[in-house]
Amino acid sequence: RAELRPRLSSVVPDDELSMSLGVDHLVALGHQTIGHIAGPLQHSTGYLRRRGFVRAMARHGLADRASYQCARNYSREAGVEAARKLLDQNPKITGILAANDLLAVGVYDVLHERGIRCPEDISVVGHNDMQLVDMIEPPLTSIRIDNFEMGRKAADLLQQAIEVPNLTT
Repeated sequence: RAELRPRLSSVVPDDELSMSLGVDHLVALGHQTIGHIAGPLQHSTGYLRRRGFVRAMARHGLADRASYQCARNYSREAGVEAARKLLDQNPKITGILAANDLLAVGVYDVLHERGIRCPEDISVVGHNDMQLVDMIEPPLTSIRIDNFEMGRKAADLLQQAIEVPNLTT
């Protein structure tokens, strides 16, 4: 029997929902053959974002048109490696959803090296809306994580824990 441990409060983004929103966006643009550059699956973000992608593709009836590659980490270089494999595996992809913006920048690099135009040939969506992503050409569509609001909620939880130490949330 598993030992029960006290749980700690935390404020985290809904990684499954964010990937679902990314798939919804690409489908709304008319894409049906969509690829995903997943983060490392041993990380909760990689696992949950991939699961969100797979479930959203199934919800749209596109499970058989989904492809993904797992990146070794969340870097531009890992995005390049995974994008090459993804496009070699399925050259008919017209949309790519990356698990973070650095991976998406790696996708842009591969599209450029292969002479594939973005967004004319392939649309790319990132995740996190990191600073300076708007300076990429063409500007990267990215799922924004509201870090300020997450920080505010975390501060509220901390203040609550200080005021009422035995309160579980």
